[in-house]
Amino acid sequence: MARLLNRWTFPLGMGAVVGWRLARKLLSPRFPDVALHAGLELLSAPRRVLAISPHPNDLEWFCAGTCFLLKRAGGSVTAAVLTRGEQGGNRANMGQLREKEQEQAAAILGYDRVVHLGLPDQALSVGALASRLEELWREVQPDVVLTFDPQGPLPALNNPDHAAAGAAVLQLVRSGMAEGVRVYLYGTRQPNVSVDITEVLHEKEAAVRAHRSQLAGPDALSRVAVRAYGRLVRGRTPAFYAETLYRLV
Repeated sequence: MARLLNRWTFPLGMGAVVGWRLARKLLSPRFPDVALHAGLELLSAPRRVLAISPHPNDLEWFCAGTCFLLKRAGGSVTAAVLTRGEQGGNRANMGQLREKEQEQAAAILGYDRVVHLGLPDQALSVGALASRLEELWREVQPDVVLTFDPQGPLPALNNPDHAAAGAAVLQLVRSGMAEGVRVYLYGTRQPNVSVDITEVLHEKEAAVRAHRSQLAGPDALSRVAVRAYGRLVRGRTPAFYAETLYRLV
């Protein structure tokens, strides 16, 4: 066994290094200084934010720090959670449990409001979703809309609900809803906005941990995952931990 482990240690290690570098190239800003400046500009004024989350925990995983900083800059954050995430486990009350976890995460991050649309998990329809989001968009009158990139961060991580959320917002953008509104995609490839979340990393970690039904292992493991992702997407920016976005309009 020891010989076998020794034999595979080097190639496995090299594979991990190569995989990390490839992922960093894909997920981090191509122009780091420009992206970091765009992140600072986003936080430079109070914004009225509509943040769209396909499932409970998507928003916290990808842009909790950004939402917290936008709130701290004097803005307001309305989180629209599209599904209850009832397919995220085998418990009979999984949807109800995940909604409660979302409320706990929202309290940590200071969201002004959480709207649970209660649509079916893993079965979102772009057309129907666009109609529901248009109603909410008109109600909130946002300056900034955050939604999942329909392409996802990596091909292996694509989820039909993530894609539907992004596609529905793109449909609204094409219809003219985004006039005077900034639209940002999170969970994105080749981002053009980088937000330094180093000083609020603990709040992000706490918000992610609030979704306990979706975590395997001890809290330390989720902390490692959050920090690893923050380091991965920061790329060559001077931020120690970052979240990245693609500004669409």
